[in-house]
Amino acid sequence: MLVVDDEAPVRVGLQRLLERGGYTVHLAAGGEEGLSLLRAHPIQLVISDKDMPGMSGIEFLSLVHDRWPRVCRILLTGYADLESAMKAINEDQVFRYLEKPWNNDQLLNTVHFAFESLELQAELERERRRSQDLLLSILPGSIADRLKRGEKLIADRYEAATVLFSDLVAFTPLSSRLEAKQVVEILNDMFSAFDKLAGDAGVEKIKTIGDGYLAASGLPVARPDHVVAAADLALDMLRAIDFINASRGTEFKLRIGLHTGPVVAGVIGLKRFSYDLWGDTVNVASRMEATGVPGRVHVTAEVRAALSATHVFEARGLTELKGKGPIPTWLLLGRK
Repeated sequence: MLVVDDEAPVRVGLQRLLERGGYTVHLAAGGEEGLSLLRAHPIQLVISDKDMPGMSGIEFLSLVHDRWPRVCRILLTGYADLESAMKAINEDQVFRYLEKPWNNDQLLNTVHFAFESLELQAELERERRRSQDLLLSILPGSIADRLKRGEKLIADRYEAATVLFSDLVAFTPLSSRLEAKQVVEILNDMFSAFDKLAGDAGVEKIKTIGDGYLAASGLPVARPDHVVAAADLALDMLRAIDFINASRGTEFKLRIGLHTGPVVAGVIGLKRFSYDLWGDTVNVASRMEATGVPGRVHVTAEVRAALSATHVFEARGLTELKGKGPIPTWLLLGRK
């Protein structure tokens, strides 16, 4: 803590009292010296006399409040100045005041209470950060901000987005032969790798569905290269599976489908809410995955047209999609 008083006997007396209470104490003869010590040391609490030559105690503590708002502030004042001390408390410049001459036990109790308050504030801040991290693990940052601002219904239409569906081929029958821990370890390795790749690519992970992975590019923040970002993510996901196979001695194959077009995105649920997608684009991407080839990225004509200048494709011919009939599709091979 820091004690600021222009009278040396008062400073030394407070230092001895507080050090006997187990506190580390820095001393300053005035406001300017106090500000220098605050810049140099991790001060948590300041005790300042009100009446000092030059900068008054209230002026000094007001500056501390503005520059170091997390530092607790206690004002020492005479009986005649109680009105100004109360005004400083009401304006949040001062946490508590102590009337001079103070009682030693009262001063130590006030300091102890101040540190307990600081610890409580720190714990509340840690809980707030944990809650924020949890919310951001469920929702995109911009959507989480809108919820915190009080929006009750979040539903947005995006005219241009690219949806990626992936699925591990034949994983369901394999999982029935594995222990539960092994299943979770494999999926955790895979989805953690995908999450990292999606984050690096600026593509939004929407959710996992069993051993399936759904992501979308171009939302909740629009971007002109949403098709490129999703395609490159799909290729990176295939390489990630190869790496996992090499490290685990497995032979997993990933099937990926891509389609681009308009989608609706929003938050559903009250307790276990989630950010989800709807629309024909989502359905087509899902069916492109289901009718795809293990170890390949299956794309529609719309995706191929958007990537014709940057990527290489192999024509697959006509593919029968539920609700669409036969449509021309391609396999994405890589960048040119």
